[in-house]
Amino acid sequence: MSAKNQDVLRRIAIHVEEPRSGSFEWVLSEADSHGADQWKVLKRARKAVATYQASVADGLVALQSLIENLDTGPRAPAALEPEPPPRQAHKRAARSAAPAPAEEAPAKATGRTAFGFGVLE
Repeated sequence: MSAKNQDVLRRIAIHVEEPRSGSFEWVLSEADSHGADQWKVLKRARKAVATYQASVADGLVALQSLIENLDTGPRAPAALEPEPPPRQAHKRAARSAAPAPAEEAPAKATGRTAFGFGVLE
C-alpha cells in the first residue's frame, strides 16, 4: 500500500464500438485495481449515434458525470489500490528522466470543446 493514505486516480478509459456500420456507441471501462490488465465495463451508451465524434463527446460527458472534481480526476480510496510492482515503478522513473519528445503546437479550438469532440455547455 502507499505510504500516504490518499485517494488514488482511477484508471477509466473511453472507447467507441461500431456494432453496425455508421452506428457508434461509447463504452467506459475501468482497469482492475489489482494491477492486472483486466477491464470491466462501467457504463455504455444506451443508444447508438451516427458519428464517432458524437459518440466520443457523449462518452466524455458520461465520464465527467463520474468525477466529483475535474481538476483531480476520478478517485478511489488508496486502500483499494496496490503499490505498482517495482518493475513498473522503474519504467515510470525512466520515462520521467528521459527528455520529452518534441511536440507540435496544439490546434486552436473554436469555442470550449471536450478534447475537440463537441462543444461543452
